[in-house]
Amino acid sequence: MAVVDPFVPLRDWRSSLYRGDPAAVDRFLGAIDATLSPGWVRDHEYERTRLRPDRIRCDLFDRAGDAAVRVWLQRVTETRVRGGPVQVLRHPPSDDAGRIGRLVAEFADGCVLPAARAAGVRCTRPAFGPRSAVTPTAEMLFTRLADTVDGEWPLTDRAQGLWDELVSVCLAEQVAIDRAELGRWLADSGWEPEAVAALAGRFFADSEWLAKRLAVMAP
Repeated sequence: MAVVDPFVPLRDWRSSLYRGDPAAVDRFLGAIDATLSPGWVRDHEYERTRLRPDRIRCDLFDRAGDAAVRVWLQRVTETRVRGGPVQVLRHPPSDDAGRIGRLVAEFADGCVLPAARAAGVRCTRPAFGPRSAVTPTAEMLFTRLADTVDGEWPLTDRAQGLWDELVSVCLAEQVAIDRAELGRWLADSGWEPEAVAALAGRFFADSEWLAKRLAVMAP
């Protein structure tokens, strides 16, 4: 019998990206309230304690005799919302390792995805696959690049510094990226096919150029 990984729903949630024009994103976030499953409530009180309460929404499941979990959505730009932290406030009293994952999957599949479809917001899960080895710092920079650029190509001046930092960090931390997986990540992050091919080619070309330059400068 196949073993079910209870952490898959948590990884899927943290990698989820919802994209649309600002009005559609507004409708999407508002529609979640209308699709909440029994046991789930909007955690307005907790949101008010955050630094930017206008940029997050938190939903809470807290039922007596069961687990308690808070799930975040973060509006990172006017056109983008990402799955945020999953806070386990109370583990289930029974030894049920998969309960938290099922609750998160229930929230995503039963509330968030229907709201996204109704609002015309696209959901993807940008993530590198098993053929790539990406460090947390590099992954953070890739995500920041995607949110800063928002699918634009060619890269603008405001993104050039971030791009240079990304290439440098990937080289310094010996990041290994499969070209096909990079292409899927770029597409899932909002770039059109022509831009995906061009941006992937530039990433490997710039990485090779920097590696050769550093090799020449080495004592």
